[in-house]
Amino acid sequence: MTEFKNILKVHLEWIVLTAGLILLALTNPVAPGFSLCLFEAAGIFCPGEGLGTSIAYIFRGMWHEAWVSHPAGYLALPVLSVRIIHLIYYRIIKPN
Repeated sequence: MTEFKNILKVHLEWIVLTAGLILLALTNPVAPGFSLCLFEAAGIFCPGEGLGTSIAYIFRGMWHEAWVSHPAGYLALPVLSVRIIHLIYYRIIKPN
């Protein structure tokens, strides 16, 4: 059990980030859906409103729709991608 906890501790971040990007790539950005935003659940304006939709549009090559949905999607996607690559490189390919 301890070994599983160590593996999970080392690999959880890149697995979650990768799964999130894959889900956004497979999500239909036009379809109405639920929101995971805690601000929105509290009835407050969500500063990230449309960010996931923007990334889903970028995956489809719908550049204008992505920009209108949330301009930060163009920054978030490369930042998340670089973070995933960094984690995989330093935790799997070249540990220690």
